[in-house]
Amino acid sequence: MTYPIELKNISKSFPTADSKLGLQILNNINFCLNSNESTAIIGKSGTGKSTLLQICGGLDKPTEGTVLIDGIDISKLNDAKMSELRNKRIGFIFQANMLLEDFTALENVMVPAMIAGKNKAECIKNAEDLLKQMGLEDRMNHYPAQLSGGEKQRVAIARALINNPDVILADEPTGSLDEENAKEVEDRLLDVVKSGSRTLLLVTHNMDFAKRCNRILLLKNHTLTEEKKK
Repeated sequence: MTYPIELKNISKSFPTADSKLGLQILNNINFCLNSNESTAIIGKSGTGKSTLLQICGGLDKPTEGTVLIDGIDISKLNDAKMSELRNKRIGFIFQANMLLEDFTALENVMVPAMIAGKNKAECIKNAEDLLKQMGLEDRMNHYPAQLSGGEKQRVAIARALINNPDVILADEPTGSLDEENAKEVEDRLLDVVKSGSRTLLLVTHNMDFAKRCNRILLLKNHTLTEEKKK
């Protein structure tokens, strides 16, 4: 059986000047991400949640262990093949939204599809449809500086969806938003999972958001354990 993402014996450490072993962040983590589910990773700041998410998406490499994306061992892929895999199968959403300031909302959403070599007219239509789904039909030609924090994150969600990925990886997507905008972004992300047969892996400090997910995983003392939902 293959999973959207599977981690086998993942460890991660960073070199330090005063230790040959380095600073250990993750230790022997095994984890399978189930299809069509939302999963939240929680834990204190500095425990390695973002590092773990980046390893899941191939943006960072583990010190030890194997990462499988749809059964593919990504350590065997060169940079070009890894970039292609990410572009087609994974959508990323970051706390800082990472929008291009000189591009409109519509152009920002189109970027991953254009990189994938899709027809421009098709890219425009798909981007417009996604922005409408995000309630941004009147903001398509606005630049990021003209958008609210919540609107920027909804543009980021649309951008993450443009290539119809199987998995969405979201790193603190509501961390910089007020309560109202955070709730709006939560609703949009969870709707994407329910309505689009997609899988969400989320890093968050927001326990209310975590509790709305199908599963909650706690990263503590370098290891990952599943929390029982109350």
